[in-house]
Formats: sequence, C-alpha cells, structure tokens
Amino acid sequence: MIPQLHHSPTPPGQGRRRAVIRVLATGLAIPLLASLAACHGRPLQPILRPLEGTLYIAVGVSGDAIDGELQKEIRSRTAMLQSTFRTLQPKVRLQVEVFPEESLPTELRLRNSTGLSPDLLLVNESTARDLARERLIDTVSFPPALLNQLDAGSVVRVRRSDGTLNGLPMELQPQVACFDRRRVRRSPGTLSELLALSAKGMEVGLSLDAVSLTWTLGPLGAIDALSSLLAREPVTPATRQDLARWLRWLRQADQQQHVTFFPTEAELLKELTAGTLDWIPCRSINLTRVKASLGQNLGVTPLPSGPFGGASPITRERVLAFGVNSSPVQRKLAMALARFAVSPLHQRDIVLRSQYVLPVNREVAPPVRSSSVVASMVEGRQQSLQRSTIRLIEGSSKEQREAWQALLTRFLFDDLSQQEALKGLIELLSGGRSR
Repeated sequence: MIPQLHHSPTPPGQGRRRAVIRVLATGLAIPLLASLAACHGRPLQPILRPLEGTLYIAVGVSGDAIDGELQKEIRSRTAMLQSTFRTLQPKVRLQVEVFPEESLPTELRLRNSTGLSPDLLLVNESTARDLARERLIDTVSFPPALLNQLDAGSVVRVRRSDGTLNGLPMELQPQVACFDRRRVRRSPGTLSELLALSAKGMEVGLSLDAVSLTWTLGPLGAIDALSSLLAREPVTPATRQDLARWLRWLRQADQQQHVTFFPTEAELLKELTAGTLDWIPCRSINLTRVKASLGQNLGVTPLPSGPFGGASPITRERVLAFGVNSSPVQRKLAMALARFAVSPLHQRDIVLRSQYVLPVNREVAPPVRSSSVVASMVEGRQQSLQRSTIRLIEGSSKEQREAWQALLTRFLFDDLSQQEALKGLIELLSGGRSR
C-alpha cells in the first residue's frame, strides 16, 4: 500500500520562512505568466497553467535498512519536498512507496507490464544505470542550462552514449566516521590510531559490504590495484603486493578483540545506537537516525588516513529516474518536480534543514564554517573523487560486489588462506585472470 502524506504542524521558526518562499514564488510566477500571455495577446497556453495531479514515487533503499524509522524518515523528507514544491504548484500531491533497491528490477517488470510503473524513482546512480540497461526506466533529456548547474562528474555518470540521461542527479551522500563522544574523546585520524584505540577498549565496527569497506583501500595503498584490475590491466607483482598488504590489515584488524566485522552498515548503525559499538564508518544520510539516539553525544569526523594516503570512501549519488508508463501529463509533472528538486531553492533547503546530504547544485555552497559535520561530509566527498575510487563505482557490477563480500567473509573466518583470498580477489575483479 502506498502511504499517504499528511501535513504536519509547521516547526517553530519555519512559518515566516515558508511565507517568504510563498511570496517569492508568487512574485516570480504570476508576473512571468501574465507578461507571457499579454505579450502574445492570447490566453495562457496549457504549458503555462498550474500543474495538477498526483505523482507516484518509488524510493529505493538497501533491503537490510528498511524499517519503521526509515519509512517515517523518508515520508518526512518527501513531505518537505512536497510542501516547498506546492508553493509553486499547490495542486500537486506526492505519494511515496519504499522498496528494497535490490528488488526493484523484479518489481518494475511486474508493474511495467500492468501499466502501473511509478512516475519517479529515487535510487542510487548505479541502480539507475542497471535499470536503464534493462529498459525498466525511461531515459530523459534536460537542457544544458540546467545540467551546467549540477556537479559535473555526477552528470557524466548518468549520461548515456546517445546523450540521454539515466536520471537526474539530486543529492550526494558521503561516507564519514561516526562515534559516541561518551566513549571516544577524539576520533582516530589514522588506521594505526584506530587499532591502537581498539586495543585500549574502543569498540570498532566495520562492514564487509564492498561499498562500505572501500574507504580502507586508499590508506593501505590498494585503491589503484583494485582499479587496475577492473580496468582489465595486466596483473603485476605490485598489484599483488598492494592487495596482499590490504588483506593483511583486514586480518590484523579482525584479530583485535574490540574490532568486529558485520555484513551490512545497517547492523553497524543498530549496534552504535544501542551502545554496543563506539566507532563506525557511516553514510551521511544515516546521521539523522543516529543523532535521534545519541543526541549531542554523536561525533562526526572524516575517515582515517594511512601510511599510503587518505581514506578512499565512496559517495553515494542519488538520482531521480523516470518510469515507463507515465501519461504525458504525469511526465510533465515528474519533469517539473525533478527540475525543482535540483533548483538552488530546494537544494539550499535540504542543507539548511540538516538533512545530512550535500547539494548536487554547484550554486549552493555547503556551510562548512558553521558546521563541523558538514565540513566532514565535504571532506568525505573530496576523498571520494580520486579517479581510482570513481572507477570502482563505474567498473564493478552488483554481482562482483556481492562476491567480494562472500570472499572476504570466508577469508576472515579462516576458510581461505591469504594466498587463496588474493587469488580469488584478482580473478573476481579482473574477469577470471589470476596470472
């Protein structure tokens, strides 16, 4: 069932702000429409009339993260978008349904075949790419004037060879370090400090999920090795040496009494909020939930560096993709909402309301001077822009990432030796070549 959105009471201090937005919207829209009509000496054209209707939106999230709190948070964020958008288009409503991102292909095949696909989907960029490859979503075009406002790399990653887009980039979710200030006075700045503090009793949680664990590759000098394998470059002794060094560190960390590896980030979050863990890497979008439990005790910093360089986290890029069954009216609504979602007005709104995402619109500057959390997010985003890290996102498949996790799990459970794990990793990422 698609949950209905209900208006909630206006938070203190926001009434005046919404009134200002409404005045601005009215002040901009009405003279523009009137002047266009008067200029041509005829009634308003249909494209200039206020839009009306209901948009159906599917939000994809990690299956292991879906719970009541996440559903509530997503509805709250959607209500915020609807509230602001309705200052411009008061007759448009949004209905949202949450799906496990991994089940979206199956769900869309069923819905598309019955003409009931969502009008919009908010998903990871890699998911949009996979869905477009299977023709389960429509590719779209937007004018250069709009795309030029957005993060250039994000636009490149959604652009297809024919010039159309798999979706419209909407927000960035960097990876940072989260910790409980009651147990950790200062977050470790290096991997050596991380293990040293864990030896003194700091409970550390790490995830074997490929996307979550990539941040450790840079500090240990293995990020270029994995990137070269995905690029099908020759396997060199240096590649083996770098990967072996990374595997040794994982084994060393796993042997620490106070370091625990978990399958998913969702489990890390649960253990941190329960007080079982003191320090974890986490996605910025999850800060809202963690702060609800820890309050002022939540600490946020960039991830640790290492002897070979800085952390190499992956920033999740969320995009708005378009369903295949929308009528012309529904598509017009969806395109209008997408344009609004990346406008400076809304992008600034999500930053100022502490949604813990970074804007994709380059005209909106994150307030790094007034917020150490935002500053950490910006640094995490910068760390993720290494060419080798980006290649990992673009070059790896879902199947490879799942196999990576299975292989590392066997390695840490002593089911594979380091040499066997190294050989398996090389074969997995290089398309079967181990020599």
